[in-house]
Amino acid sequence: MNDILVRPSEPALAVAAALAKVTGAQVDSVPAEISGAEFARALEGPDVALGVMARAQGPWEIVQRSPVPLVVVPPETAADYVLERVLVPLDGTEESAHAIGETVRLFSAAGIEISVLHVFDANTAPAHWDQAAHARSAWENEFRARVCAPYLPSTVSTVTLRSGAPEESILDSAARADMIVLGWSQRLLPGRARIVRHILAEAKVPVLLTPVRHG
Repeated sequence: MNDILVRPSEPALAVAAALAKVTGAQVDSVPAEISGAEFARALEGPDVALGVMARAQGPWEIVQRSPVPLVVVPPETAADYVLERVLVPLDGTEESAHAIGETVRLFSAAGIEISVLHVFDANTAPAHWDQAAHARSAWENEFRARVCAPYLPSTVSTVTLRSGAPEESILDSAARADMIVLGWSQRLLPGRARIVRHILAEAKVPVLLTPVRHG
């Protein structure tokens, strides 16, 4: 990984320092008074691999434009923030798994615990999901083989399948994590954009958003 570019604030700098420790990257800061548009342009620099900014700095426009993964940091982040456990929600598509694969492999190689979550909604839940507890291990094994194995490290500690509102399940699971790593298309599709907005607004841990590239 090359540079981690930070839009300065105490929470953002704490997370950037933790990421640098894990990845070996260098942390660079833009001027504190820089505008959102200027920060978005700075993220296009050839040496920038990752951006970090505070949620209070209004990240939504930058999230839609950033060519590199962007970490959005909530205000309650501690000054001594440590990154040890990462939650990786996957929507079941190969594109999403591929988008976050490199970052997750880097974290795993540094000893970070990786937990994968997939949430079925009303349209995607398998038949009789609520009554088929005996079959869930089979569905989890299928999900590992189809989505996780080709793109994620074999050291993924857990794969959890749930049904319900994705945003609520993600936030609930994130209570046991230090960061959420999420791939999204940067397209303002009604359902997906609503989920990402909700997670950014409500998450108590930093959220790393990685652009999903579509061929």
